[in-house]
Amino acid sequence: MFKKIILSSALAISSSFAAWDLFPVLENHKGQAKLAMSFTNYTWHDNDYDALGMSAGVRYTVVPNLELALNVPYRFFTYYAGENMEVDGFGTPAFSTRYQFIPTMNVFADVYFPFGDDSRVEKDAWILNVGLQFSTRLSQLINFGSQLGVYLATYGENQYAPFSAFVNAEFDFAVTSQFTPYIEAIATVELGGFEEDEGYEFSNGGGNTYVELGVGAKYDINRIVSLDASVDLGKWVNEKDAPVFIRASLAALFNF
Repeated sequence: MFKKIILSSALAISSSFAAWDLFPVLENHKGQAKLAMSFTNYTWHDNDYDALGMSAGVRYTVVPNLELALNVPYRFFTYYAGENMEVDGFGTPAFSTRYQFIPTMNVFADVYFPFGDDSRVEKDAWILNVGLQFSTRLSQLINFGSQLGVYLATYGENQYAPFSAFVNAEFDFAVTSQFTPYIEAIATVELGGFEEDEGYEFSNGGGNTYVELGVGAKYDINRIVSLDASVDLGKWVNEKDAPVFIRASLAALFNF
């Protein structure tokens, strides 16, 4: 079960990293830095899972319509069934790029490097997300953003290389010029993977589906500093007794 927990974390984090923004890229020579904290909990068969982590990231539009980003996570602790799993330290850093080829659509790619400490999900594995984003303003009040992509990993120390597809959607509600509540959803479907004893043959049938729903709000303190708080619930819908993951996040964003 612990492997499934770690995989859930990987799918959610990797499929939502490009969702730092599902909307058009920043203006030319504009950037943003983000410092975020997140706490994850679930209870399964009377055993609790608790994890606390943070991430630091920066993104910048180097030329018109081309945005580059770097994100580095850090795990403070991970407890399961009352035991310290010693899954802590720096996680897998990710380099991301987005290109806006028309006003409503971007292509994106995220590369996760095989560096970091024990909090890495796939040790010694490269991970790649690629996909397409679509966004549009539905009204003066509602802004819609979405993305569709695939998640691929090379064969790492954990002896499993997953292959998945994911879709994200977000509705932002411009209540005031400073306050923007939102709702979001992530769905990830395992398409298969590669096992060590099967070599690099497509060995897993896949089909397991992970769904995550969340609510949050963004508040602009001024033109430079913003806060973003959210709560997300996630679950493997194919498993009857699968736990519900609860993640609370708080981020500070700095425009430059």
